[in-house]
Amino acid sequence: MGKSDSLKFAANRATLSGPKSKQHRIRQTARHFVDVLRQANMGVEKWTKVTNRHFQSVADTMRADGVGDGRIAEVFTAARHVCRAYENDNISNSNATFGVRRGSIANQASRAVIPDMVKESLASMRNDASFRHAGRAAAQIELMYELGLRREESAKLDLPNDWDRENHSLLVQYGTKGGRPRTLHGLSRQQEAALERAEEYVSPSNRKGLHNLMPEGMGDNWLHRLDYAARKHGLAGKNAGGTLHGLRHERFHQMYVNHAGFEPPNQHESVQVFQEAAQATVGDEWPRLDNEARDAIEEAAGHSPGRRDISNAYLGSSY
Repeated sequence: MGKSDSLKFAANRATLSGPKSKQHRIRQTARHFVDVLRQANMGVEKWTKVTNRHFQSVADTMRADGVGDGRIAEVFTAARHVCRAYENDNISNSNATFGVRRGSIANQASRAVIPDMVKESLASMRNDASFRHAGRAAAQIELMYELGLRREESAKLDLPNDWDRENHSLLVQYGTKGGRPRTLHGLSRQQEAALERAEEYVSPSNRKGLHNLMPEGMGDNWLHRLDYAARKHGLAGKNAGGTLHGLRHERFHQMYVNHAGFEPPNQHESVQVFQEAAQATVGDEWPRLDNEARDAIEEAAGHSPGRRDISNAYLGSSY
């Protein structure tokens, strides 16, 4: 089909919502969906004509190529976005329809950053005179580390309106995954100290009455500059856990240890070793403490308590 593929052309022209960076990822991933469709010899030419049968074919083809369910689910999410853009609401919202398990984790090894590396990198970033926004980047990366925020969430915090100092809480409502706001309660002195340092960089946003931590007028391009600062100062390399998202992994790792009193599963060589270590530390209370810690982490991550697929991604499975 190549360059003239009508589905790819339509994916590029679809009207999508959200930041341009998110739209780009959706289009890119939807084009991959089309590639797999063609690999499966499916000749559908319009997104309005895409059906559950096509989704099933993509799932079967990707799985035959050894692709994990997590990646298949990601591709399906993008394809659904484009289908809906063309008013095709006939695709099942449940990946289970296609035999795809939600949140399947292929590799449960820890992706948390090394805390000492974070401290060294932030100190280096704050002293970087060659990048005029280095201090702003450091403040936001510190918020990702201390509060478990995603990159876009840290950049779009509206501190003047959403930080409740009196009740020690923070409303996170812009740049969230799926547009779902959440409130972080019981902020520690260390977390609020990070918020105070970030206040220096509050700027008017492009929405009247709102402020955020991005340079005025730069918009979502700032997110790429944030990535640049992280790479430059060693927070996006193998030695630090791979990506900025590793900051979030480390935050939830520490939340788990602080509540449960023992290390999560992905800090052990196997589930059996984890269970033995947890039992040796707190006895028969370990399943209760494990569940309580996971519920809190899932909520802090912006999901409902009980979403073990979410906590498994950050901590590994306990069973």
